Amino acid sequence: MDETQQQDAIPQNWRYVIYARKSTESTEKQVRSIDDQIKDCKALAKDWGLTVVGEPIKEEKSAKIPGKRPKFAAMLKDVRDGKIDGIIAWHPDRLARNMVEAGRIIHMLDTGTLKDLKFKSHQFSNDANGKMLLGMLFVFAKHY
Repeated sequence: MDETQQQDAIPQNWRYVIYARKSTESTEKQVRSIDDQIKDCKALAKDWGLTVVGEPIKEEKSAKIPGKRPKFAAMLKDVRDGKIDGIIAWHPDRLARNMVEAGRIIHMLDTGTLKDLKFKSHQFSNDANGKMLLGMLFVFAKHY
């Protein structure tokens, strides 16, 4: 399936949220600013014709230790509550750098609670191969 067919396969009523997170809590070691991430994610949403709900979520906490990001936890609750169908992020490592939260995301995809992920830096497909690659990217995010 090419990109145009993938875009056509996305239901128009799916609601996406943009999630951006600093790569570190240190101000001098920032890989990509939150504002730059959001700009890229908004462009991706426009290119794909995605419906973005609410304001972008801006998290300024590390993702290395599970349970330390209140905005991330609230976003996952909104997914579980059926308020959000998909998440847009700059890269998978913005979502998780620990295996607990990575596992939650993959489990939500497996159960259909989370319907889709879109990344500026990575093409995700919600199938066995896509989840395998996503899991590998989460492992690399933990390593680095």
